[in-house]
Amino acid sequence: MLTIAVFNFKGGTAKSTTTLNLGAYLAKNFQTGLIDLDGQRTLSFAVGMDGAEPTALDWLDGDGEDLPLPTEVKGLHLVPGDIGMFQLSADKDIFSSALKGIKVLDLYLMDCPPSLSVASVQAILSADRVLVPTLCEPAALKGLAEAMELIRGESKNIPIDVLRTRYKSRLVLSREADDMLIEAAEDMGFRLLHTTIPENIAIAESIASQQPISVYSPKSSGAKAYQSLAKEVSKVWGLK
Repeated sequence: MLTIAVFNFKGGTAKSTTTLNLGAYLAKNFQTGLIDLDGQRTLSFAVGMDGAEPTALDWLDGDGEDLPLPTEVKGLHLVPGDIGMFQLSADKDIFSSALKGIKVLDLYLMDCPPSLSVASVQAILSADRVLVPTLCEPAALKGLAEAMELIRGESKNIPIDVLRTRYKSRLVLSREADDMLIEAAEDMGFRLLHTTIPENIAIAESIASQQPISVYSPKSSGAKAYQSLAKEVSKVWGLK
């Protein structure tokens, strides 16, 4: 069972959106679980299950034997979010034991809060890899450097994959940021994924409609990008 922490210290990088849409495409070939660790519960809302129980907090308290819950997407499951995650505190490792008690699937994507909270730290420590969505602009790249430092501070040798989201290929700024990312990948020791996720209105609309892009608009550029991403990470992550 593979566990992936989806994390960025900066908000607005399409973290929850990526967790949902990547998960939906991976679920076509693998039993996939999503774990909503953010008290804002954007991921749970986006899959139409905000308010469902038991929640991530129940899971961490040892009461999540029924988790994850099936979604309307075949092969895709969810551990719903809980506003109480904002107040989560722990003086010991609670994630590793919780993951041992959850239903065994092929993989889990853990949607972390955009901060170095208890949930983010423990998710990173218990994960096999970290996926970092980032925007291709100077301010976001500064946040990426900070995220790398924080991740390495918690788990020195964990593999990190960086995904460019809300990508605007026509902008000179994006191409300049690409060059910076390629150079930074070697210096910071992360993998820059080949797939880019474009700025696409259908992606935003799909969240509002509480459906993954694969269901809402499967022929859109956003859907094709997430489908490509699923194929790429399946190889990178060794999924069979």
